[in-house]
Amino acid sequence: MKMKLMYAVVLALVAFAFVGCSKDKDEPIQTGGSIDVAVGKYKGKVEIPGTNALFDQSVTVTKVSNDRVKVSFDNKSLKVADREFNVTNQGGMFVQGAVGATGGSFLFDIKEKSLLTQFTVMAAGERLVTFNGDKQ
Repeated sequence: MKMKLMYAVVLALVAFAFVGCSKDKDEPIQTGGSIDVAVGKYKGKVEIPGTNALFDQSVTVTKVSNDRVKVSFDNKSLKVADREFNVTNQGGMFVQGAVGATGGSFLFDIKEKSLLTQFTVMAAGERLVTFNGDKQ
């Protein structure tokens, strides 16, 4: 009886050894990439606390350097100063600003071609401004 149990345990261990080994190739994690995909004109909604949402507003994203973009509101009557963000291409899925960066946030979804950016208050007289729109 003990021999049968021992053979069963050895057989199970051998079976698991072959199942555990696979020929899956290790795919490298995608990092980096160009931020150029986020550059362009966007049309969408602007939200400023204490006011009604403004639709059909435009922003322009320009490349400042290989890891920096500038966001400008086309409607100058909003009196929103241009803002620059340090960004990286996150594996070809997003172009994203540093989490918790002073000045606000920047997130471009490459597949959906949508931009969500928020300008935080940095100086007296500034307002919190959020833009959510699609690349044109």
